[in-house]
Amino acid sequence: MSGNGLAALRRLIVDRYDAIKHQVARRLGGASDLAGDALHDAYLRLSVRDDLDAVRHPQSYLVNTAVHVAIDRIRQDVRLLSESEVSEFFDVADASPGPGDVVQSRSDLTRMFQVLDALTPRQRDILLAARVEGLSRSELAKRWGISVRLVGRELQTAHEHCVRAMTPTEE
Repeated sequence: MSGNGLAALRRLIVDRYDAIKHQVARRLGGASDLAGDALHDAYLRLSVRDDLDAVRHPQSYLVNTAVHVAIDRIRQDVRLLSESEVSEFFDVADASPGPGDVVQSRSDLTRMFQVLDALTPRQRDILLAARVEGLSRSELAKRWGISVRLVGRELQTAHEHCVRAMTPTEE
């Protein structure tokens, strides 16, 4: 490398730094701090190249390089998380039930089975078949050999019993 291109680039930066920085900032939407950093990084990138002698418009070349450096920096910054975003990953609440919740759930489940056991066998079967298995009232009427209307009454009676038994009473 003859050094003429690098010397011209250095001279251009020294002589026209503010004007070039303003050009880069304008192309970046007014980001003056970013423009200054990008211009510095662009000079460092270009100073190791050996083909600067062939550059016909050094100022345009420098401005374009600085803009590309700034764009690369913006893309890199977008990929990085801020400190607060990283700390949010560690502040996630544990959604698993605690020991008290487990005890309460087991107690509720035991109570539910006691309530179901208090129903007549037909009411229990109709309720579970309708709600768990998804059988229709006509299918249940055929299973039990009763009318669809009676299936509806048995289902309603079973529901009402379960609601009364599972509703906590105020003491």
